[in-house]
Amino acid sequence: MWITALLLAVLLLVILHRVYVGLYAASSPNPFAEDVKRPPEPLVTDKEARKKVLKQGVTPSHTAFSLHALLVDHYIQGAYYPRGGSSEIAFHTIPLIQRAGGAVLTRATVQSVLLDSAGRACGVSVKKGQELVNIYCPVVISNAGMFNTYQHLLPETVRHLPDVKKQLAMVRPGLSMLSIFICLKGTKEDLKLQSTNYYVYFDTDMDKAMERYVSMPKEKAPEHIPLLFIAFPSSKDPTWEERFPDRSTMTALVPMAFEWFEEWQEEPKGKRGVDYETLKNAFVEASMSVIMKLFPQLEGKVESVTGGSPLTNQYYLAAPRGATYGADHDLARLHPHAMASIRAQTPIPNLYLTGQDIFTCGLMGALQGALLCSSAILKRNLYSDLQALGSKVKAQKKKM
Repeated sequence: MWITALLLAVLLLVILHRVYVGLYAASSPNPFAEDVKRPPEPLVTDKEARKKVLKQGVTPSHTAFSLHALLVDHYIQGAYYPRGGSSEIAFHTIPLIQRAGGAVLTRATVQSVLLDSAGRACGVSVKKGQELVNIYCPVVISNAGMFNTYQHLLPETVRHLPDVKKQLAMVRPGLSMLSIFICLKGTKEDLKLQSTNYYVYFDTDMDKAMERYVSMPKEKAPEHIPLLFIAFPSSKDPTWEERFPDRSTMTALVPMAFEWFEEWQEEPKGKRGVDYETLKNAFVEASMSVIMKLFPQLEGKVESVTGGSPLTNQYYLAAPRGATYGADHDLARLHPHAMASIRAQTPIPNLYLTGQDIFTCGLMGALQGALLCSSAILKRNLYSDLQALGSKVKAQKKKM
């Protein structure tokens, strides 16, 4: 049964991809019309080694083949990179919200979800400077994730509702990550940078390698990093060189055990002390050593390197335990009972969840979460609407 459920999820993602292409691929005003192809150039070429891929943040024996198939299909289709960078998504979405009569607030941290006397969500309390402002609305949609929404944004009495506790018992935060941001001098042609993602593995048995790694003392862990994710975002964006000539960027992700940094989580950002910086830099330096061996042409071209720990993810993304991908997508999360129980509708009337926690992780997972949430609120099957709209647009194009 659970295999069937996940295969349906794969089918839904493929359908959305087809509809998206049909709707927008030839629309010249759309800034995302030109996708940047990413040639498959993994550093691990051995077929047996590639079977043990860890693209979804879960080791092979702890996740389902269907989830892996969904993610691989996404990449086989070419994946996408927004022209102008990820900020373009917000830049083009905000005017749509405003034209519909909505408003987008920044630096207005939501402190809590407001409930009426009947226990229904009726708005949010927002921090404005040092004051709290209540904003009332008929429906509250949270993209903060299950843990933040249920454990921090709801009143204490509601957090202990049986249905809320039941859902939280089905999931756990996903893998923590350390991010490394690298500025390079030179164009992608000068530096021979490819528009692709690199998954660098140091062991063909990722289950054992990860288990051994996360159980190590934090002082020894930098010497035993089991994998690196490496990408060159600037090489994927055809507008990059116009905006930042003679510069390129690299990003690397390293899996982390949150426990290694947990002792500093109550310390304010920028004041976590020498020991914290020493540990973070140890992971950064170990990763850079590998990167320079893999890309020797970058020698002398690195202008700056900045590392962000799981605590950085908590601070900037409000990601519990530094888990940027939200709830862990292990077998417990993908169990049919969990899949049926965790949905856009919450146990609190008028409160809905959206984003990656109610579908799968990543940008495409978050998009699916948005469609599911919108369908639940509007009581319409938006997948059918999109498919019909795609067919209509195709028919119109044939007449032109």
